Amino acid sequence: MLITCDNNMQMGYIYLMPNQTTDEYTLEKSDIGLYYDVNSLSIPRIKWLSMGQSLGQMRLATKTYRDAVDKAFHCEYWNDLDSEGYMMGIELYLTEELFLPLVAHQAFKLYDIRWRNCDFRMLTLDAYHDVLNKNNVIYPLSPEKDAFVIVAIDPLSKIGKIMALISARDDLYPIDYLRKPLFMLANSSRYFSRG
Repeated sequence: MLITCDNNMQMGYIYLMPNQTTDEYTLEKSDIGLYYDVNSLSIPRIKWLSMGQSLGQMRLATKTYRDAVDKAFHCEYWNDLDSEGYMMGIELYLTEELFLPLVAHQAFKLYDIRWRNCDFRMLTLDAYHDVLNKNNVIYPLSPEKDAFVIVAIDPLSKIGKIMALISARDDLYPIDYLRKPLFMLANSSRYFSRG
């Protein structure tokens, strides 16, 4: 899964679906190698069927994510959806100081879970305890209810942050793609301080 972080722009993008852009990147082009051995990076896959019980403690919205944006919450930036409402990518505020700990602590994990009497994959995009916070809200991405996002909504600003993707659509969100750690850090402070 390709995740970009431009430290100068303080912006990041998480590509949830593979596309032509994701094929252009390699870890050798990333400043992440200034911090970690790129061969040691991984996105673990863990079978934890009972995790669905934790999801049951969160509110499951009746509106789709697309219908809830700018009504129930606002986006920090814009998250790209396809014509059917499935999330293709997440644009977010992301600095080196935020990104590196997420990589170091393997916040990006892929879980095999059982939820709503179905098998799903859950991709976490933040620390486990923040993802499973019972105050978060689960939004379906489409009326089919075969893919969802977990959204943490700040009570003051009403800004919603995507914490996880829950999907039964391996055709849209291929497991092999989601497990490939393409962590692209650009304009690292360590790179500039070497001079």
